[in-house]
Amino acid sequence: MFPSQSSKVVRNLLILCVGVFAIQTLAESFGLLPTGFLDYYGALVPAKVWGHGQFWRVFTYIFLHENFLHIFFNMWCLWVFGQPVAQRLGEGKFLSLFLVSGITAGMFSGLFYLWGGTGFVPIIGASGALYGILLAFARFYPDVPIYLFLIVPVPARIAVWIMGGIALLSGMSGGSLGGGVAHLTHLFGILGGWVFLALDGPVSDLWARRKNLGEERRTRKAVEELVSGQEFFDSRVDPILAKISKYGMGSLSRQERQILERASGMKKGGNTVDLRAWRRGKE
Repeated sequence: MFPSQSSKVVRNLLILCVGVFAIQTLAESFGLLPTGFLDYYGALVPAKVWGHGQFWRVFTYIFLHENFLHIFFNMWCLWVFGQPVAQRLGEGKFLSLFLVSGITAGMFSGLFYLWGGTGFVPIIGASGALYGILLAFARFYPDVPIYLFLIVPVPARIAVWIMGGIALLSGMSGGSLGGGVAHLTHLFGILGGWVFLALDGPVSDLWARRKNLGEERRTRKAVEELVSGQEFFDSRVDPILAKISKYGMGSLSRQERQILERASGMKKGGNTVDLRAWRRGKE
């Protein structure tokens, strides 16, 4: 049921997240970067996003992580759940799902935290994007068990809604970051995944229809050009060839010679008009 080979896009996302974490950790440890440098410029800070227009943060926060356990758990989820989802969706759509879920999670949870008075608390991590992946996993593999709290096996189709409910209740209690965890970011990650999956079919159908329409137009144009070329030979070139056969090349007017020059690169019935042969024949 699950892929025997790893997904390239999942592997690249994992390498990107781990690479950013490693660079930040090592650079800070050796004093090459100030402590919290990447977080300062890349974390999702709702007040800076919505108050100062720093919208890049709803993207960059996805690839930042707080500590080893944070990135380890997220990358483990990406690897375990992302592989089969990427197999079902394809590499390009999987990346789109990941980004749409993460960006949606960042934008909407940022608004709620801003209204709730925690607009200057930074949010980091790929969890919002991963909750969208988890929703897709539950859709494609509804009966596969997910171990809630690493203990209780629950079918994926049920587990994802339990986790969403927990995120909702935890996020709404007190209206702030409960225990330092952005629970609403998780919840809106599920929303982003749901929107992507809901629109995937209609958008794909629309794209396919546009592609087919484009192919039909190109085919129609090619046929029209073929018919036009055939008519050009029948009405303009053939009479000139007949005139050459009867009176020779010297009998042609300037306009007729221009018509033959134009026809020299065109084909009629698989044959190319060869002006050089005519000229050799005249000599």
